[in-house]
Amino acid sequence: MIRAGALARGLLLALIVALFVYPLLRVLVLPLQVAAHGGGDWRAVADSVGLALATATIAAPLGALLAAFVLTRSGPLARAASVTLWALFLAPSYVLTTGWMIVFASPALRLSLIGQAFFGPAGLIALYVVKAVPFAAFVARASLGGAGAALAEAARVHALPWRRRAGIALRLAAPALATGFAIAAIETMQEFGIPATLGTASRMPILTYAIYRRLAEIPTDFAGAAALCWRLIAIALVLGAASLAVRRQGTALRGGRGRALTRRRPGWREACLVGAVVLVLGAVGIGIPAIVLAARALAGFSGAPAPFAAVARSLGFGIVAGAGATAVAVGVLKLRAGGVGVLAGALDALLLANMAVPGLVLGAGYILAFNSAILPLYGTTALLLIAYAAGTIPLALRMARDALGDLDHTLAAAARLHGLGRATRAIDIEAALLAEPLGFAFLLVCGAIMFELPISELLYPPGATPLGVAIVTLDQMGRFAAAARVALAGLAAMAGFAAIVLGGLRLLAAPRRAVAT
Repeated sequence: MIRAGALARGLLLALIVALFVYPLLRVLVLPLQVAAHGGGDWRAVADSVGLALATATIAAPLGALLAAFVLTRSGPLARAASVTLWALFLAPSYVLTTGWMIVFASPALRLSLIGQAFFGPAGLIALYVVKAVPFAAFVARASLGGAGAALAEAARVHALPWRRRAGIALRLAAPALATGFAIAAIETMQEFGIPATLGTASRMPILTYAIYRRLAEIPTDFAGAAALCWRLIAIALVLGAASLAVRRQGTALRGGRGRALTRRRPGWREACLVGAVVLVLGAVGIGIPAIVLAARALAGFSGAPAPFAAVARSLGFGIVAGAGATAVAVGVLKLRAGGVGVLAGALDALLLANMAVPGLVLGAGYILAFNSAILPLYGTTALLLIAYAAGTIPLALRMARDALGDLDHTLAAAARLHGLGRATRAIDIEAALLAEPLGFAFLLVCGAIMFELPISELLYPPGATPLGVAIVTLDQMGRFAAAARVALAGLAAMAGFAAIVLGGLRLLAAPRRAVAT
């Protein structure tokens, strides 16, 4: 008889194959079956690679600098740097671009040298850097945190010259810089929100928008889009392999017994440097766009009404699909914790591969996989929700992994020993202990889905325009005031929902007072 656990793992693996592997294979094998309609869009490939490399060259050292500062320094500036990185990471790129397009909507500014630079490669690189720095900083922080403080302290104890100390520090930072460079370049190659807004205004061919154009225009060129997807994935693999080679060279300087880095107050020169970086990133990525969006939203209400229905619709999509993604992530982690061997490794490999696949490629796969007489889901809200959940399961896994890993397994054994049923153990023990971390994971996934763009552009059904599509469409029509109002309404709705969820979690987690009898 097949055990229930093995059956559950098999069903889960089949679900992941159906959601990830099958759609991806459908889009990747298509160039081998059908010839593309148009040319190869090599100009878009070359321009995207150039923009990605230029962005990574700037973002990688900035990310490593901020990561090292947050790890080794204490005080208000370190906290401000951490908050700024998270704010930039969570801010939707097309909302950021909308704010800056409003700034340069004035004909005088648009025709100036600064305006011409903004609507060219310089503007794209600037916005790409703002979005890439958090990714570079997060991966650099993990790499630098594992190096420890022993080598730097030994260099100071032995009074090594500053050049040798700088060389050691550079070798220690090389893996972080390499990983940050690769991640920043890959994220720039996969970015869709900035090309969909500023890229169309600058008329610069970009790979992700070229893929979208082949899927959205008539006649639809699925084979051509699939060929471009191959190029996008191949470039990401090359960048990842180069990063891995540099990281392996730096592992000799690491040890499992390294002492943790100590935090200290920064010097005034260091504080001025990092403060200037944080101020510029915060102003360009958050402050100026937010002020401009608020000013334009309050400026006037003439013209067609803004599509505020998209806000409530996308919030609903985020709640439903986010709950599904979080539940699947918890199921994967619980089943994987009890399984070993090929099955657990296959789950890890499939979910890791899905993290590397751009949402645009995954959306194209869903069109091909579920636009048939056997699986006629294309054009339905159900497929959009499935795609949302599938695309955010890896994010939910990352957020929930540590919480489930910290749960003491002896609690379940003690509960069984005292005769507690499965439902009681799940509700009164696991749910009570995991409610807060899983609530945070759900909110992060819900926010990512609410402001998601590439999958929304490809899969939304008629009459159910998501928030991201509504904002980008208003941008392309030049209706910046309406776009600003919808964007601010979306941010306010997500903030209000987060406050409700966090308040509920705090009430649930609060200790109950004993009632006198």
